[in-house]
Amino acid sequence: MSWMSEVPAFCAALTLLFAPGAVVACVAGFRGLPLYAAAPALSVSLVAVAALGSPFVGLEWSLWPVVLVTALAGVLVWAARRIRPGNVEVPVPETQRPFGVAVCAALVIAAVLLGSRMVGAISDPEAISQTFDNVFHLNAIQFILEKRSGSSLSVGDMTGGGFYPAAWHDLVSLLVQLSGVSIPVAANVINVCVAAVVWPAGCVYLARVIVGQRPAAVLSAGVLSAAFGAFPLLMVDFGVLYPNFLALSLLPLVVALGIVILRFAADEAAHPAMAGTVFLGTLPGLALAHPSGLMTVLPLLAPAAICWWWLRSSGHFQRPLIGRSGVLRILLLVAGAAACLALWKLVRPPEAAATWPPVLPALDAIWDIVTSSGIGRPESWVVMVLALIGLAVAGLTRRYWLLAAYGAVAGLFFMAVAGQQGRIRTFLTGVWYNDPERLAAILPVAILPLAVLGAVTFWDACARRFTTAGRTVQTGKGTGLAGFGQAGVLVAALVSLALLAIGTQQANVAAAQASAARNYLVSADADLLDSDELALLQRLRDEVPADSVIVGNPWNGSSLVYAIAHRQTLQPHILGAVSDEALDVFANLNKAASDPAVCSSVRQLSADFVLDFGDREVNNGEGRTIDYDGLDNLQASGAVSVVDSQGRATLYRITACGE
Repeated sequence: MSWMSEVPAFCAALTLLFAPGAVVACVAGFRGLPLYAAAPALSVSLVAVAALGSPFVGLEWSLWPVVLVTALAGVLVWAARRIRPGNVEVPVPETQRPFGVAVCAALVIAAVLLGSRMVGAISDPEAISQTFDNVFHLNAIQFILEKRSGSSLSVGDMTGGGFYPAAWHDLVSLLVQLSGVSIPVAANVINVCVAAVVWPAGCVYLARVIVGQRPAAVLSAGVLSAAFGAFPLLMVDFGVLYPNFLALSLLPLVVALGIVILRFAADEAAHPAMAGTVFLGTLPGLALAHPSGLMTVLPLLAPAAICWWWLRSSGHFQRPLIGRSGVLRILLLVAGAAACLALWKLVRPPEAAATWPPVLPALDAIWDIVTSSGIGRPESWVVMVLALIGLAVAGLTRRYWLLAAYGAVAGLFFMAVAGQQGRIRTFLTGVWYNDPERLAAILPVAILPLAVLGAVTFWDACARRFTTAGRTVQTGKGTGLAGFGQAGVLVAALVSLALLAIGTQQANVAAAQASAARNYLVSADADLLDSDELALLQRLRDEVPADSVIVGNPWNGSSLVYAIAHRQTLQPHILGAVSDEALDVFANLNKAASDPAVCSSVRQLSADFVLDFGDREVNNGEGRTIDYDGLDNLQASGAVSVVDSQGRATLYRITACGE
């Protein structure tokens, strides 16, 4: 299957990601780049809230609940604008048309760079990530489609759990409904769109908020959004962590809105009141994509909030905050700190799940931060130089909140990667399971604004040099090169942009793509599904009745029969609740011909078929606690008969227990 054949699916995915949110952002008064950047984050909120609420009003999961919630949100935002009269739109002046062209160019460049990397990593639209968590993610989409409910309160029922953030799964399930593509194709299409379109839109807007309406800023941000191996490629490689991937893709936009609200924007990037409304509208989607995404907002925006409090309370702004009472100022600070601390302690996984150990010595961790390399990957030299320049510029221009945000994220990364295991490390990084990879993926959000500052500073120095050269030529002895300065600046801009793109697409990003590509490769020895197993699953629907239940060991990929062939399986995820009867079947099915007790369990489970995908298990079966020995040597046991096979992958019918 070729990517070109999935163009209709890409169009449907972009519509899902942009149309609902664009309606609400437009009603809020956003136009141009702010509208474009805010639309996906609002769309994720609208989709996730619609999925959460539809069971309570008796609606099955489809596009209609999204339409209704979008209409309701639009009415609420319109009412909010009526309560606060006045012009809250930020029209783009006529003199800023070159900036608009630069924004379009930046977004196109980013889409090409990131899209090509994502497509190169996934390779085939039908490929699946051969990783542990992907069994859950793909099967959860089928669970949503089958149960007609995408609520984050019910998706976890597939494995006997409770709440599970399902925004990503909701988007993919809607795309399956709208386009008719398979679950693996829908997942890949959504991921490419999020990486190549949603993430850079937020990055470009963040650059515009911090630096202002500078073509150099947005063009640099477009290129730099594709310059990190740690994101977005890492999150579609490691894990695989699709919910985190979606949440982190929304962070640049959320951070940019927070900066506008706190009035640290370089100029009027949006009206602060409506930016506050849109900011609040993005938070449900961020939380329901993954709660850790919501918590990541705290270290990124808390420094700016503290600076805002200080400036407001000390009278630097026109209207001091709550008069000049020192007691009230302190109470406000304490209340804010207490609220953040409460969230920090409550919104996190159980401590027993935060098991990831540190992986590097302290000096190596610091080096990875400085060189923007992620964990153990090649250095990103261009990004490093620009970020170091940006750090200096931020200090000289007193953007202390930006320096502190970078320091906070870098500190969290260091603790996860090299900190000593214990209560302090778990308190600081337990929100992210103490997982170094998850913290590595956050670093680009903090580094990118600094690298953009560095790129703009470098560009301004070059522009001044060319302008000076042009003036020198113009005052020379009749050379006829009066336009040399402007022409030189234009040529320098194009050359600089090309060099930036080339320089940032080197070893660091290439290594990330190569690593992800290995995990998407469907080969004869793939960790989860090899080529024979996948081929058998793809024709299984013609051989197994729709109401049949299939026994299989989820560690060897057989449980993906649910997502790929839409047939029930005893254990739809590697982890999760398993009944006593299922445990009995897993451990003793090959004894069914001689042990009637096993057949009792088989009948209670309505199990009819078995998938034997051999003993090769994802992650080498590390951490497995269930006994699947009853699925070994089935053909010789007399308990089953062969229905179909390809290579070593075999589909059996259970015959020892009668019809």
